[in-house]
Amino acid sequence: MFNARKEIAAIGQRLFAEKLNHSHSGNISSRCGDSILITRTGSQTGYLQMDDIVEVNIHASYAGRASMEYPVHKAIYLSTDAKNIVHCHPPVTIALSLDRDFIEPVDAEGRFYFRKIPILSVDNAIASDEVAARIPELFAESPVVVVRGHGVFSIGRSLEEAYKFVSSLEASALIIWYSKR
Repeated sequence: MFNARKEIAAIGQRLFAEKLNHSHSGNISSRCGDSILITRTGSQTGYLQMDDIVEVNIHASYAGRASMEYPVHKAIYLSTDAKNIVHCHPPVTIALSLDRDFIEPVDAEGRFYFRKIPILSVDNAIASDEVAARIPELFAESPVVVVRGHGVFSIGRSLEEAYKFVSSLEASALIIWYSKR
């Protein structure tokens, strides 16, 4: 039987193992109706315990111990049909985001999943109202959006799918980096 908290913890371990997050970075959430399960602020994504995953009503303005990125997750859920979100900090993708407006994969797998990955440029990239206001519309172009210099938000029908997209994006970013494109 599906256990969303266990799956969130498993995805957190994968993100950390692949170096898509460092010790206390990133966050993961899953929506069920009017509830969101989301990692708590300050948690170690690679070593999540069940009490590191909190339940919040999607209409709540205050999310208590939830990730400080809760407003961004909330905006994405309320503006798209997303059921799951993975937010991480893949280093090569972030490096590419510093001087581009989009990332266009050059490898076959990357092109299979993505045409162009939009890069959102904002003044305040971390847990900002500006990101929350502007990011949802970009998911019409791609299942992943990069926030310049900060990280990636990925949506999926499942947590596995959202994870697959960020993992594939970082692999494509490495190929772009290695090929000096």
